[in-house]
Amino acid sequence: MIDAISEILTLLLLCAGCYQLFSLYCVWKFFQKERDEAALPYHIPVSIIKPLKGIDPGFGENLRTFCEQDYPEYEVLLGFSDPADDAIPRVNEMVASLTDCNVRTVVGTGSPGANRKVSNLEGLAESARHPMLAISDSDMRVDRSYLGRSMAEYFSARNVGLVTSLYKISNPESIGAALESLTIALDFIPSVLVARRLEGVTFGLGASLVLSKKALEEIGGFAAIGDYLADDYQLGNRLWKRGYSIVLSRDVIENVAGPMRVADFCRHQLRWARTYRASRPKGFAGYGITHMVPFSLLLLIAEGPTALSLSVLGSAVMVRYGLASVLHKKVIRSRQWLKWLVLVPIKDILGFGIWAWSFTSRKVRWRGNEYRILKDGKLGQTG
Repeated sequence: MIDAISEILTLLLLCAGCYQLFSLYCVWKFFQKERDEAALPYHIPVSIIKPLKGIDPGFGENLRTFCEQDYPEYEVLLGFSDPADDAIPRVNEMVASLTDCNVRTVVGTGSPGANRKVSNLEGLAESARHPMLAISDSDMRVDRSYLGRSMAEYFSARNVGLVTSLYKISNPESIGAALESLTIALDFIPSVLVARRLEGVTFGLGASLVLSKKALEEIGGFAAIGDYLADDYQLGNRLWKRGYSIVLSRDVIENVAGPMRVADFCRHQLRWARTYRASRPKGFAGYGITHMVPFSLLLLIAEGPTALSLSVLGSAVMVRYGLASVLHKKVIRSRQWLKWLVLVPIKDILGFGIWAWSFTSRKVRWRGNEYRILKDGKLGQTG
């Protein structure tokens, strides 16, 4: 029995090792080329739209970065789906203080849907004055050239329907936020780049989504995805199925997470895992073979501390730290991030546990409500 378990774990480790090395290659190749600073041949006005519910940590500074873009004509729209949201007066005060920016709030204009964020986006899009939309979550922070680069990438090739961006947490403020940062860097970013290499980009990422109103209308607008939790994935996937190409920007956006408890991290990752499982079931099942450190630990438990099991565990840890080193140099670029690398093995063990636990239910808790994710990725009420 032990021999059979060891053989299975050895096979899983071979698969996991191949994946980790390939993901390291994909990360290195993608970030080997510096991000494009090419100037736009012409400028098209853009509406930056940001759906809000409450106020995230650092929102004032996040908003300021979107209001200080080196771009000739744009507006910033901040949307609330609930007119009774306590954050509206505070956001209006921020808006009033930004006298050099064309920024305004939009309250409760979208049609109802299971995903209130999408209803919010629908109202924002209807209120937007410009033909191009740049959608970004409220906890994101950018530099002054974000909009210019995004638009340059949008017009970098024919038939581009969407430009989307990866994101990072460079300076986590707590253990939970550090685990989130490491998960984004060591799991999420490599998995996106592996998918890009193997099948192309067929989805969007909520950190930044740049598209035209015309393309949005062709896929039925936001109303068509109003009952889905993974609205960013649905938006990109529907554009891709429509025949548009999707560009993954080399501009990695900063996610300002604020303090996060370990329990918050686990809940967020469990929701993400169950959403991923519903949206891309085959890809999520295959994601299970990527957990190299947990498999190495299981082999160590099964065989005991032999030369082979200890060498395999050491090799697994070295590969993970090698990936962390590349991502730090190419993407994170923060010395403060390095002190959290001691948590990598713990994060990997938690990540494997969350992946396995995600198969036990389709229930998720999001924005204060409990939902059941249906087989096609739609949201269903649990009550």
